[in-house]
Amino acid sequence: MVNGKVLIVEDQIHFRKGLIKMIESGSLGWDVVGEASNGQDALVQLDQVKPDLVLTDIRMPIMDGIEFVGHLRKSYPELLVVILTGYKNFEYAQAAVRHGALDLLIKPCTEQDVRQVLSKASGQFYARLSQQHKALGQQWLEQDQALRAICLDLPYAPSMTSELNALLAGSELWLLQLNHEDFIKRDHQKGDRSLLQFALSNIVEELTAQAGLKVRLLLVEHDRFVLMAERSGVPESLKVQVEQAVKQYLNIRLHMIPMGLLASIEQLAERYGTVLDAARERTDAVMPQAVESHAIPDMLWSLNQARVNELEVQLMSAILIGQSDRVQQLLEQMLTELGHKSLEEVKVQGMALTIALNKLIQKQFDPDGGEAMVSISSDMPHSDWSQEQVISWANRQVKSFMLQFNHWQASKSDNVIEKAVLYIEQHYHEECRLTEVAMHVHLNPSYFSALFKKAKGESFTSFVTRYRLEKAALLLRNTDMKIFEIASSVGFDEPNYFTNVFKQRFRMSPKEYRSRETL
Repeated sequence: MVNGKVLIVEDQIHFRKGLIKMIESGSLGWDVVGEASNGQDALVQLDQVKPDLVLTDIRMPIMDGIEFVGHLRKSYPELLVVILTGYKNFEYAQAAVRHGALDLLIKPCTEQDVRQVLSKASGQFYARLSQQHKALGQQWLEQDQALRAICLDLPYAPSMTSELNALLAGSELWLLQLNHEDFIKRDHQKGDRSLLQFALSNIVEELTAQAGLKVRLLLVEHDRFVLMAERSGVPESLKVQVEQAVKQYLNIRLHMIPMGLLASIEQLAERYGTVLDAARERTDAVMPQAVESHAIPDMLWSLNQARVNELEVQLMSAILIGQSDRVQQLLEQMLTELGHKSLEEVKVQGMALTIALNKLIQKQFDPDGGEAMVSISSDMPHSDWSQEQVISWANRQVKSFMLQFNHWQASKSDNVIEKAVLYIEQHYHEECRLTEVAMHVHLNPSYFSALFKKAKGESFTSFVTRYRLEKAALLLRNTDMKIFEIASSVGFDEPNYFTNVFKQRFRMSPKEYRSRETL
């Protein structure tokens, strides 16, 4: 899952570097892709780094922030902008609103302030990203329909010619032919056909992605795909790996046949037909001519490729901005929606949900877990399952995901508490306030307080006080320091308060404790 890209425009170099360090080390879902000390330099960088968010100061030399945002809006009207200012000035706030700023951040600002603003920006960024995925899915569907029509020598909209030529430019094409006899054995009913096509597409996309190869897969006929790969091409080892994986997971033989490069879209129909004829002559299985019922395949396959991406974005956005309740709500909503689908749609959309969940597990919960392929076919819905059985299966996938999600959250919480305790041990002699430690571990103070109490069995204040008193007792036993010096060295400003708290803990005064321990 891609992070948002942020450009920081700030003339105070120390503050700018501090922001960069905070964002890059805080797991906030943002990557710093550029920095500038004035608006003029920032305008040059906009076209180069294409940020999703700009954090800009107002008062800067050469070109100030307000003028910069004014220029920015001419080319990037929808770009997210947060205004940084050291002045609580109503005119600045008005100017920020006038230029469509998402928020105004008053300097000096705490790390928690920055986190809150970035969390707000993340919400809008991922909402837009989800909308973009929907629009892109619709665009891909239209392109797939046109490419499929061209391959089968059917009419298509001539207005799409330049768009399709750009799509094919620099791409190496491959015909992916499923063994017809194997496919027929598995194709018990129409819903299974869509499911098998969907499963195969994800096997191919997963393996090519692991190989670092950008591809696009087009379903042309029920048992034939066209793979569009980068000009660098598909190495023989990857071709063998794909064919073996499809056989292993789907029990269907697959032949990958090179189609070469095309100079224009007009050559596609002829090339497809030529390669298909050659494939019929060389294959060891019967490859029947396309029949009318399969001429234009079900659009369900194309739609659910986009659905996987959409589900992944929705869930990832909730995870990254810390909305754990939202994750559960989204999954429950998705399961409810399955109940209103046909059996065929339930099977394929249930599979789309499972693939999205497994991709999230790999990317977010277990990023170093190796390159194991997303498991999509070993636990596929059976051909004789009813709608209720498929929904029950999808529900089990969701419960399994939530279990791993909760374990992941718990491990994060354990790390947070360990980090907080270490900070307390290093700073107990200072103020060491709850808000300060919460900021250190990048959590909201109230949430951190509840998390700390649950993990340690006592409140934050009680833990810090107990730790200080244990250190004080150690000093009383082993040094000749005066009591007021010990109180100060362990974080108590008032000796009398220290004495009272010590007596509550040890049932005696510090002086009595020292006398007893030195007997």
